[in-house]
Amino acid sequence: MNQDKSVFPLCGLALSSFLALGCIVDVEPSSQRRPRPVQAVGSLTMEWTVASRIDSRACSQHSRGGADFELIVYRGSREVARDYARCDDFSITVDLPPDEYTATATLVERGNDRPVTTTLQVEDIHIVRGATLNLDVDFPPSSFLR
Repeated sequence: MNQDKSVFPLCGLALSSFLALGCIVDVEPSSQRRPRPVQAVGSLTMEWTVASRIDSRACSQHSRGGADFELIVYRGSREVARDYARCDDFSITVDLPPDEYTATATLVERGNDRPVTTTLQVEDIHIVRGATLNLDVDFPPSSFLR
């Protein structure tokens, strides 16, 4: 019994010493700390409509099944980004470094990337660091290939 009485205070002392070690604060002078880097990218958000509607039934009706939105972004003639979203998401965001871009937007068959619509050209995309550029496109019924 006496041994139990002496073990508990020793355990408490050891635990408090251990916890005190975990409370060490970084003493680096604040003038030497590096600020968090500013995001070196901007964003392009493309939103689309099908036959001037944001309606998941419009995607199914005009594409005869499932379709995906394909966005390809170019810097000059070089492809720098390619991203996909479900047609009925009606929005996609791509992060890009600040620069001038062009893009193409197409609805494609889900799973095989075969075009369902004509390709829309998007010109004069100017991405600014820390900002989001919002652009809209529409796929009218006449743009569907079937």
